Amino acid sequence: MSSIIHCVIDRKAIENAAKKQKDLSKRITLVDPSGLRLAINTKSASWTYNYRKRGLDFEGKRHPQRTLKLGDLISLTPQEARTKVEEIKSLVRNGQDPAEIAAKIKTQQRIAEYKGRPLKVWLEEYQKNVLKDKSSYKVTENMHAFNALIELQLSNSAPNHISSKSFRDIVKIHADRPSTGKQRFGALSRFVDYLVDEEVMERNPSRDLSLRHKPKASQPRNNYFNPEQLAQLWHPTGDLKPTYLKFLRFMIVCPLRRSEAANLTPRNIFHREMELRLSSTETKNHEAFSLPLTNLAFLQFGEFSNLTSQRIFQLSSKQEAPMKSWSFFTKCIRKSTKVETFNLHDLRRTFTSLISELSPFSESLVDSLLNHKRSSTRTGVMRAYQHAKNLKQRREIMEWWSHFLESEILNATR
Repeated sequence: MSSIIHCVIDRKAIENAAKKQKDLSKRITLVDPSGLRLAINTKSASWTYNYRKRGLDFEGKRHPQRTLKLGDLISLTPQEARTKVEEIKSLVRNGQDPAEIAAKIKTQQRIAEYKGRPLKVWLEEYQKNVLKDKSSYKVTENMHAFNALIELQLSNSAPNHISSKSFRDIVKIHADRPSTGKQRFGALSRFVDYLVDEEVMERNPSRDLSLRHKPKASQPRNNYFNPEQLAQLWHPTGDLKPTYLKFLRFMIVCPLRRSEAANLTPRNIFHREMELRLSSTETKNHEAFSLPLTNLAFLQFGEFSNLTSQRIFQLSSKQEAPMKSWSFFTKCIRKSTKVETFNLHDLRRTFTSLISELSPFSESLVDSLLNHKRSSTRTGVMRAYQHAKNLKQRREIMEWWSHFLESEILNATR
């Protein structure tokens, strides 16, 4: 039950109505000559206005009466509430529906709040929706996007704070490390592409940059190690963590990419067949790959858990990342071996260079052990045939390489 009182709503009328409400313990509604209403309850008092949209609905009937909430007594004075009523009347006279306009504004506000969430929150969604599998590429991609936001101090900012200047700044920050700058730039740009797809941003500002402001392509490395340097790497004179040394020696024996090797688990190793197998989701070129293993390769594994999810080389305490910092790993190797030019990828180049120079095997066959992207013109049947045909020869190469390492490197004195 409620009681309705028609009056000019002012402070005195409100005080009297509040006292009456307390005495009667029921809602009192004050109705102003302007049509403004104030509903007074025990714990609240709110302003409303009843209106009817002009014209007829699709059935030829008058539109139903609608009630629009204007606010409460604390946020609006009687005069401010009357001003809102006049605005509503003006909209109705112009054939508009104030409730629909209010709902649209509220929706726009919600969308603005949604789009304005911090970039670190959007990055988490990007990781969950796009970088959802734990492949080494996607872990690295997320790391570069995350670090780019940190370096630009944008993690807690809204997406619209990313500008073309942000991308120019990334290039400047890594002027002395262009390769890292290029990776950061690319990862951030792909993250922004996701924001554009989600209609959070209108366009990717990196597309507006001229070539002179974009990262320059780094010069390809042609470095590879001679047998003496390989011996230095195999027999470090300085302190080196046992897990780092095992991983380094495995990389010398097996020409895998660092991420592929670091993510190896027991399920990748087939003891009876003496093979290492990677699925298409575990390789850079997204093609399944198998590598013949020798006894020397097995020696580098040591003892590992039978848990298929546990990495063979425990290089990091973090489950989501195989290595906390590859640059730190590289510094440790350089310091302990005195090979100042050391870079993990150079081991793959060393593998192909020395075998091509010192053995009778063809370069194309040696290259097949690096799992580079194969020609798209080959059919799946042809690939399977080539794989079966070359398996024996590829195993011969790996045996030759292990024998070379054992005779020339392992027994070398420092």
